[in-house]
Amino acid sequence: MIFGFHPLEGGYEVPMRVVGANIPYEWLIYIIMLIPVTVFLFGFWKRLEVWLLAKGEIHRNDKILERAISWFTYTFAQGRVIRKPLAGWMHAFLFWGFFLLFLAAGVDAMHNAIHWPHLEGGVYIGMSWIVDVFGFLALIGIIVLAFIRYAQKPDRLNDTKVSDGWVILLVFAILLTGYFIEGLRIAAQIKLSTTMAQISYEQVASPIGWVFAALYGGMSLDSILVWHRFLWWFHMAIAFLFIALVPFTKLWHIFTGMLNYTFRDLEPSANRMVYNIEEATSFGVENIEEFGWKDLLDLDACIRCGRCQENCPAYNTGKHLNPKITIIQNMKKHLDAKAPYLLEAKMHGTEVEEVAMTEEAAEGVNPMEQSLLYDVVTSEVIWDCTNCRACMEHCPMFIEHIPKIVEMRRNLVMWQGDMPGEAQMAFTNMERNYNPWGVGWAGRADWLKERGVREMVNLLPEDGKEFEYLLYAGCAVSFDDRYKKVGEALVKLLDKAGVSFGYLGTEEFCCGDSARRLGNEYLYQTLVSQNLESFNNYGVKKIIVVCPHGYTALKNEYPQMGGNFEVYHYTEILAKLIADGKLKGAKSLGVKMTYHDSCFLGRHNGIYDQPRNVLKAAGGQIIEIEKSKEFGFCCGAGGGRMWLEEEAVLKDGIQYKRINDTRTDQLLVPNPEMIVTNCPFCLTMISDGVKGAEAENTKVFDVAEVLWKAME
Repeated sequence: MIFGFHPLEGGYEVPMRVVGANIPYEWLIYIIMLIPVTVFLFGFWKRLEVWLLAKGEIHRNDKILERAISWFTYTFAQGRVIRKPLAGWMHAFLFWGFFLLFLAAGVDAMHNAIHWPHLEGGVYIGMSWIVDVFGFLALIGIIVLAFIRYAQKPDRLNDTKVSDGWVILLVFAILLTGYFIEGLRIAAQIKLSTTMAQISYEQVASPIGWVFAALYGGMSLDSILVWHRFLWWFHMAIAFLFIALVPFTKLWHIFTGMLNYTFRDLEPSANRMVYNIEEATSFGVENIEEFGWKDLLDLDACIRCGRCQENCPAYNTGKHLNPKITIIQNMKKHLDAKAPYLLEAKMHGTEVEEVAMTEEAAEGVNPMEQSLLYDVVTSEVIWDCTNCRACMEHCPMFIEHIPKIVEMRRNLVMWQGDMPGEAQMAFTNMERNYNPWGVGWAGRADWLKERGVREMVNLLPEDGKEFEYLLYAGCAVSFDDRYKKVGEALVKLLDKAGVSFGYLGTEEFCCGDSARRLGNEYLYQTLVSQNLESFNNYGVKKIIVVCPHGYTALKNEYPQMGGNFEVYHYTEILAKLIADGKLKGAKSLGVKMTYHDSCFLGRHNGIYDQPRNVLKAAGGQIIEIEKSKEFGFCCGAGGGRMWLEEEAVLKDGIQYKRINDTRTDQLLVPNPEMIVTNCPFCLTMISDGVKGAEAENTKVFDVAEVLWKAME
């Protein structure tokens, strides 16, 4: 009976456990439980109210099955969390231990509420063993995580709060008292049994509890029963405290994380589109509430694990930007401070400024006067970002840092008119000559004659022959003297393999990537429209892109404006030609080399193997360095920063190097004969780094150049 008292008994003829045995008034727990559940639901609603303040449009109600799989994979398999092995697996142990203990408690509650039958026999032994062992793994997990945070103190956990310690202590207490209670129960049952054989099944069903039971062997039965009751109620009290605290502490990430796993961006890496830009009355984001609901959800989902900070090239070279603190956490504090004003104004239908003035008079505090761009995040932080995607790649919660930064850049550039002078110069060059170098647009195809490959190229405005692929050479091949050599090598390789390709020459415009990532969305869309017109005029279906920045734009972002083509990076094409036997090296270079993964080919598009396959076909001996593939370190030129100045920083007594010099040092560690890149920006930055390091014996080449050397 639900209101009855069940005394503890010795072992049962059929292995089992009576729920609530030895606990007088155990039924009260199901009434008291309503208190923490109510507090939890209230906290959830208050956070939901804040998310609903968002004015920006983000639609994530598509691909239901894919989103369900994402939720399941990253919640239960902890897919992103375990990428950092020690901390990740400890967190996985903690999650699974708590989850199974929660399920076991639910089964117990259902037994009393709707008279589910007891788990008995082998089922009881098996289920009890799983919960017992995983609960112990959770206990180990919380201890190790506490050791990492408070003993090892890695820099990524540089913003530990007092509440973090209390949460860890609470979780530890819940887990540990559970084993004390189990040990007391088993100890009492041992004393109540006529023979050990009666209760021996608990050695298998509750192996950890059996060990704890040995601690009470010298106590009397009455003392054991009293302590069992006391600890049981204490355990339930702190468990209910845990439930009530979830929406108000870092424990909230349990639920916001699951929401983020469900509503994460499932599309290829791309900036958000501004539709009907000609009719827009403002640009970008100036106030926190102008972001979309997913952006505000991100702020709550941040667990402050610091993996974004740990992999950020700007932070690691002493810049103002710290994706965890100066972006996400500063925005969260600002949102929490501003939300009450916004909610009150929404409730009363008044202007926010009126509410803010009233509160200011009463309390002397007015977060409405804080500028998101200049006081909360700051323009220095906004311009430091290279868009390398390391923060987003390594965030276990799928927080979207780059879209927030780009939206704030859009407001600075297109609304405030506030941007670095170098950015303004790049915009002017793109407006006048359709390339950021500012070289006359009429000479865009001159590199063909300069490098002696004009006869190999079907220049569409002049030759007009049929073609399978369009070669989108990009601005660097056309105007950067060093990268013209890469264009030459690629043309010769495609010609040697018999690939049918055309080239637009002066009808090719800048892809617009730098303009968009620097915040000038209007200029970006203008350039895209011009390119799409040219592509459509010549019936383009397939495109080979040289630069990873152009590749990302054409493949992932042009479809936003109706530009749907088959887009390939040239390393993908070369790898396929080699695999098909259409390109075979005449010799093996046998050169020891390190390979630099460009951020926009790697993290933005997941292309890591094809360039390596090309280099191996050329006989390259690739030495993989620590910071490679998804952990690759940026060269410093992404996000439009190719056109902005960067100074070495002296901070806290530490002299940092520039990003490109830091990356070059990493690539030089194995003392390679050659460093290989796949991007014009990376080639420039790493070449400068090699000169700065005075490593004259190490040459810097592009993948296409290396393969052509093996072909010559």
